[in-house]
Amino acid sequence: MLQQIIKKINCPNCNEKNEVILWEKINVDMNPDLKEDLFTEKINNLTCTKCGSISRINIPLYYNDNKRKFFIYLVPDFPIDKKEEEKLMDSLRSKTLNILDEGYNNKKRVVFDYYNLLEKILIFDEQLDDRVVEGCKILARTQLKLMEGKAAFEKIENDELVFNFFEKEERKASKSFSIPKAMYYEIEEIINTKDAVNSDEFRKIDVQYAVKMLMN
Repeated sequence: MLQQIIKKINCPNCNEKNEVILWEKINVDMNPDLKEDLFTEKINNLTCTKCGSISRINIPLYYNDNKRKFFIYLVPDFPIDKKEEEKLMDSLRSKTLNILDEGYNNKKRVVFDYYNLLEKILIFDEQLDDRVVEGCKILARTQLKLMEGKAAFEKIENDELVFNFFEKEERKASKSFSIPKAMYYEIEEIINTKDAVNSDEFRKIDVQYAVKMLMN
């Protein structure tokens, strides 16, 4: 179900109070146009009526793709605390218990950054396993000695997984690299051996997860 809220928010640039419509839930099957708005960063923005500046309003956002069976919950600026994180996961499972069927198992995710949400959508759209993709990043970055910065999946091209690489806090990619699909399948075997649970839990799958799976 789609759900909007209306809030009055002060512009961060000039402090003018603006009324803005914010999305809390997106069901991409019901409103596919909102997916494009996500990727062009048109959702949950404040365009100031006085100074014209555009600011993103960071609020929690549910993204549900019922056709491909994946569900992602974006929680911006969530405190990094293991106990709070566990409470969040348990709460999400309870709230969606009778909404998400078994087809969603192993594809319920929590992310804490807008761009991580976009990446997860791209990964699941390609019917890839994000656990394996994170493992691919770790091995490729180690081989290429790209340890300072962030890698993000972009697409599959010529039977290879293509990644963009961002230097530290930069928003624009400084380079790209790719890995053959064969490497993906090799890492998939390792991940499935170490993490074979058919889970209905919400999970955070990131670089720390990949390090735990491949380096331990």
